[in-house]
Amino acid sequence: MKLQDLINKEHKEIIIKQKGKARMVLAYHTYGNGICFGGVRLLPADSGEKAVKDALRLSEAMTYKLALIGSPYGGCKAVVFEPVEGKSDDFLINIGTLIQEENEKQKGRFVSAIDFGFEPDDAKIIRETTDYIFAIKDSDFGQSGVTTAYGVLEGIKASLQEKYRTSTINRRSFAIQGLGSVGSILADELIKLGGDVYVSDLDQLTLQKFKDKAKIVNPDEIAYLDVDVFAPCGPAYVINSESIPKLRCEIIAGGANCVLEDEVKDDQSLFERGILIAPDYVINAGGVMQGIAELNGETLKDAMQRLPIIADNLRRIYSVSKEQGKGTYAVAKELALSMIKT
Repeated sequence: MKLQDLINKEHKEIIIKQKGKARMVLAYHTYGNGICFGGVRLLPADSGEKAVKDALRLSEAMTYKLALIGSPYGGCKAVVFEPVEGKSDDFLINIGTLIQEENEKQKGRFVSAIDFGFEPDDAKIIRETTDYIFAIKDSDFGQSGVTTAYGVLEGIKASLQEKYRTSTINRRSFAIQGLGSVGSILADELIKLGGDVYVSDLDQLTLQKFKDKAKIVNPDEIAYLDVDVFAPCGPAYVINSESIPKLRCEIIAGGANCVLEDEVKDDQSLFERGILIAPDYVINAGGVMQGIAELNGETLKDAMQRLPIIADNLRRIYSVSKEQGKGTYAVAKELALSMIKT
């Protein structure tokens, strides 16, 4: 497949740039008011087509995410290819330089934070050469995993209310796929609230932190448990034509981006099966709320106070989904498009 075949004509701009061993694909879906939000994620050196696909899908999702929280900003996304020999300080510094050069050229258009594939300390090194990466570990705001996780919790409660007519976590069952900065916090909160929690992660050290608090499950099995809520908080595209027939959950509501491999077909399949799914760009909007607060000189408390909009949006989406007989992603996209200001 040619690169041009992957590019949605709705995207404003796709940039491919490199400094040293840092190769970046940067996609602008919308420009908004001239400032665009979008994380930087890391993929293997041979990702090729997948990296472009991720940049395009995720930048589009950022546009919808921002519109649904009433933000005037545009949506973008950057994907960086990890060198075969792995990350080095020079590699991370070059990422920061690429971000800084883009912002100097475009007058501060690209506001970012680290995403999938990066470790918390990586952002501190990237920050050495750019002023435009936020949610830094040990800063006043800290990583965006906290606000994202608490926003997902708001969304889970709204989803439980829709499915069971009660938002109570106690005695409900939850399968959490991925225990990174979002999944680990979400798991802890669900356990505190009396949830029956199952977890999986590829990192054995991370799993050990939950050995006395949750049931540890093989990563290949976590998505197919008979639970109330499956919460994907790791890789993209885990819900697809192969996985959907094997699902036994009632609700899908997690922090991962681009959960559906085919947003149209998979959305419809889940609707027909009666599985309620919270669109990812609706439920995981807490992180970008934090980024906006940081950019505007507000506080973390300001961002946390805005999290209830996630549940409000989901309630609206679920209501229209039932009324119109179509999937929640279809409804969420229509709603977002109606709210885009620029």
